[in-house]
Amino acid sequence: MQEITGLLNELSKEDIEWLFSEGVEQTVIMDTKIINEGELPDSIYIVLQGLLGVTSTAVDDSRITVLGPGEILGDISFLEKRPASASVFAVENSLLLVMSKQNIDRKIGEDREFAVHFYKSLAILNSRRLRAREKTLGTRLREKEKLEPSVNKNWEIISKSIQEFKELIHQADQEAIKNHGRVPEKISETIQQGFREFCVLMNERIGFHSPEPGYMKEEIGNRIKLEMLPYVLQAQTAERMYSKPRGYAGDYLTIHKIYKNESSGTGRIGPLLDRCFLNEPAAKAVRNRRKLLTDEILKVIEDSAPDSQAKITSVACGPAAEVFDTFEKLDDPSKLYATLVDIDLQALAFVDARSESVGLKRSMKLLSGNLVYLALGREKLDIEPQDLIYSIGLIDYFNDEFVVKLLNYLHGLLKPGGKIILGNFHPDNSSKAYMDHVLGWELIHRTEDDMNRLFSSSDFNSSCTNIQFEEEGINLFAECVKS
Repeated sequence: MQEITGLLNELSKEDIEWLFSEGVEQTVIMDTKIINEGELPDSIYIVLQGLLGVTSTAVDDSRITVLGPGEILGDISFLEKRPASASVFAVENSLLLVMSKQNIDRKIGEDREFAVHFYKSLAILNSRRLRAREKTLGTRLREKEKLEPSVNKNWEIISKSIQEFKELIHQADQEAIKNHGRVPEKISETIQQGFREFCVLMNERIGFHSPEPGYMKEEIGNRIKLEMLPYVLQAQTAERMYSKPRGYAGDYLTIHKIYKNESSGTGRIGPLLDRCFLNEPAAKAVRNRRKLLTDEILKVIEDSAPDSQAKITSVACGPAAEVFDTFEKLDDPSKLYATLVDIDLQALAFVDARSESVGLKRSMKLLSGNLVYLALGREKLDIEPQDLIYSIGLIDYFNDEFVVKLLNYLHGLLKPGGKIILGNFHPDNSSKAYMDHVLGWELIHRTEDDMNRLFSSSDFNSSCTNIQFEEEGINLFAECVKS
């Protein structure tokens, strides 16, 4: 999703209007080939919904990666006028915005200002991609000599911690062999404590507050990933975050698994390794925010008139556990009506099945909403003015410009006196380095000042009316009331 927001940020409002008016929405069914390696695509594609897979003959047609909503395809071939270097197919039924290269070429020839904006946006987009590839491949050859002393110093300290952790895992595995697959509780506790200490050390050395330069953090992060990946792959929840089967780390099923807090994995040690991750502050914060939002929804209901129905909307709802928790606490379910919005149709199907099983279908409305369209005003949600709109795991994925656009749209959906609550991870998250470099769960962490700045820059035109933290103190929730 950050690709499309990065593209749109460099374009004018008129440019964006033209692109979306010229683009054609196209639904593709699972396994449909969209781009063929070796052929010149005739369009540029933006993924609106669903998942696409990328394969290449260079790696025996193996799937290289999965692309989710917001990804852009075909732009390299457009710039170079050369055939595609990989094939792209639909992993599941997907919705694309298809923009004809012929139409774009004509627009570029007719509108010089558009041409400047469009080429600049593609240049910035591909510069960011190149930086990401450098990170993945660890290609910091030019800085190698300069980096070596600092890298070696930090790596020596971190590597020692990794080796100690590996020795604990080996000991636990040997004990599990003796105990019919069961790891003794004392050893299990020692390993969990060792993992926590390792994550803290990693965060101190290459985390948000570390004074080391970014390229050095990436170099060490890549080394840590190579050492820790075999253990990640044995832990079911952590492995799902790493592999991103829905295109991003925190999909609805991953969040559901974190909520359930039931460790599982492969082999004798997999469940214990999963428990290490589930006990990390980041995972605890995800669980804590569920209760925090339940309490906030209950406050809205309590503040409503006795004969009225509180109306709330969750944007990027995921499994919507906090909504079901709220209904369980209500003597009269008719006091609440919830609108749940998500771009992932599987997430909505998951919620729909649960709502039917507990008899709440009449108390909920499920809407498929594309955040790009919503933020740009090209798509509308069919809902009446709301008492509360919230999102607890969305804006961490988006840059400031897009968040302000989204805030402006949501501002218009609130009643006067209604409030919005947005959750965001705080830089004090001691799990951040592990999330970034090992799991690939890279989120934008923001401070209280950052949240105040975002709200002040939006149609709310005010700093947050309240900022609170969940119990771990690393997931903040910024609230603002519509005047």
